[in-house]
Amino acid sequence: MSILPLLRPSTRAGFGKTGLVAASFAAAMLSTGAAADAPSVVTTIKPLHSIASAVMDGIGKPLILIDGASSPHGFALKPSQAILLQGADVVFWVGPELTPSLAKPIASMADNATVIELMEAPGVSHLGLREGATFDSHDHDHDHGDAHDHGSAHDHDHDHGGEESAHETGGHSGHEDHAHDGEGHAHDAHDHAHDHDSHEHDAHDDETHADAHAHGEERDAHIWLNPDNGIAIAAAMAETLAKVDPDNAEAYRSNATAFADRIEALEKNIATELEPVKGRNFIVFHDAYHHFEHHFDIEASGSVTVSPEALSSADRVTQIRDRIADLDVACVFQEPQFEAKLVDVVLEGSEARAGTLDPLGTDLQNGPDLYPELLSGLAKSLADCLGSAS
Repeated sequence: MSILPLLRPSTRAGFGKTGLVAASFAAAMLSTGAAADAPSVVTTIKPLHSIASAVMDGIGKPLILIDGASSPHGFALKPSQAILLQGADVVFWVGPELTPSLAKPIASMADNATVIELMEAPGVSHLGLREGATFDSHDHDHDHGDAHDHGSAHDHDHDHGGEESAHETGGHSGHEDHAHDGEGHAHDAHDHAHDHDSHEHDAHDDETHADAHAHGEERDAHIWLNPDNGIAIAAAMAETLAKVDPDNAEAYRSNATAFADRIEALEKNIATELEPVKGRNFIVFHDAYHHFEHHFDIEASGSVTVSPEALSSADRVTQIRDRIADLDVACVFQEPQFEAKLVDVVLEGSEARAGTLDPLGTDLQNGPDLYPELLSGLAKSLADCLGSAS
């Protein structure tokens, strides 16, 4: 299959030898990545790719832009990846909060695709960014997305360990009837699919987000680390693909339902695993895990760096060292994508242990199993390090 017909004439004209090699690479990805009769689906990060793989199981395989140890925060698009956007029927991405460098390429290169910004997907709940090295500057533990319902492909009628406290601070408690703020909006996910030209939020949703931004509150973009959000993302993907590929609509919806069942069972296991280490203090490398922490009621006490691509100031390192001493912090977690030297520095002179948390599943094999393995891996890393420090 030749990739060049997917490109605009101006793009083809600008390709040299290197570009043609990249085009061949992209063609190979397309030919092996998706069935001929399935829509071409492009995802950005590994967790989204995994959820899309589960939804498309038996129909096709999605493509991925940000793979391996690449960080979404400072990502630079390559020519071969630009070609994938040119040929996409559907693009799923978190949004500019996570990958600001992709906003213009997606708008210009995937202008014929259905583009779904999953930060705005029905049922996805939001948390504000925590500020300062020790998360003490402001209380952002309320849920900016509490006007959304889950919008998943099936009813969630169960309780989550640790979610009761989340509800008290503005989050949601379980999935029972999808009730939020006492309104009990139980919506069918089939009514919620939307593309970049048609965001079907109700007025309450818009007011919720507008209010959050009016107060200068930025939202945490690591939405996939809340398993309920993972279920809502799968539902949004299924409904989008059902519209793009109606012949396989029921298969997408059935796959989303099976995915939800799997994640719900996993949630219960994770809650049980984390119960013994609740209340033990830990520090994360950067503030990527708030959605996971909040959902399972096991909150971090600070982050080593404000951004994984930026060096921490001497003042921030001092604050974290003081935090470790003052709270008898059990563990400081590094990330596999970045050098561990900074974590070693803040650990000097303390009895805290070093652990590893990975928000992206860097070393996990791409596919439908990556997302549940990612959540399980976070729980195991927290339980192992915090439990060993007891």
